Amino acid sequence: MKNNNFFYQQYDKINWEKQEKTKINLFVNNFIIKEYLLKKKDSSISVFDIGFGIGFFFKLLYKSLGKRYKRIILEGCEPSSKNYHYYVKKPLRVRKTAIIKTFPETFLDTKTSTKFDFITCIYVFPHFVSNEIKKTAAKIHSMLSERGKFILVVANEKYLEEKLRAKKDLFIENNIIGLGGRKYKEILHYSDIPKIGKLIDYNREEAFYLHLFRSNGFELLEKKDLNDSGFICTVFVFEKK
Repeated sequence: MKNNNFFYQQYDKINWEKQEKTKINLFVNNFIIKEYLLKKKDSSISVFDIGFGIGFFFKLLYKSLGKRYKRIILEGCEPSSKNYHYYVKKPLRVRKTAIIKTFPETFLDTKTSTKFDFITCIYVFPHFVSNEIKKTAAKIHSMLSERGKFILVVANEKYLEEKLRAKKDLFIENNIIGLGGRKYKEILHYSDIPKIGKLIDYNREEAFYLHLFRSNGFELLEKKDLNDSGFICTVFVFEKK
C-alpha cells in the first residue's frame, strides 16, 4: 500500500459524521484535555490537531479551554474533503480572544507560522505511510514551542495483536520497516468502526514510536494504556527537548 493519498481519501467513503451521535473517541478526547491540556499554567494556550475530522475534538477543546484560558489558538488540518466540508458547514464560533484556523490539507502540506504548546494526533498517525514518517516527526518538532508537548494516541500493541488473531478477516499483511539501523514490525489491517465504517490502518510496534521521537529531539514524559469504550489504546506524551 504505497498510495500516500489513500489513507485520507478513504474517509470520503465512510460515515465519519456519525461521530456526533456515536460519541466515539469521547473518552480519550476528554482524558487528553483534562490530564494534559488543562494543566498548562498560563492565561493562554495553543493547540494543533492533526486530522481533526469533523471538528468533534475542536468543539470539546474550545468548550473546556474557554473556561480556563483568556487567549486560545486552535489550529488543525483535515485532508478528507468530505470531513472538512462537513466542518465548514457548521464551523465553531468563538469569542474575540480565541483564534480558530483550519487547513484542508495533509499535515506535511500545511503551512503555519504559529508555535504550539501542544500538538495532538489521535488515531491518525497510522495513516502516515513509511516514507512520510521521519518528515512528520521533524515537522512536529519544528512546530512546537520550547518544552511543547506532542500527544500521540495509537492502538495498544498487545490489544491489536489479540484482536487480529481473533478476527483474522481484519488482518491484511505484516511488513518490516527500518529506522536508524533497527527493524520494526508494521501491521496493515482493517479497523471496523461501529456505525461509521471500515478503514485501513498501519500500526507499528511501540518501540518504533519511542525510537522515532527520541531520535527527533523528544523526551517521553508519560505512556498510558486506556480503555476507550472497549478499544484499548496507548497514549504517549512527548516533550520537545
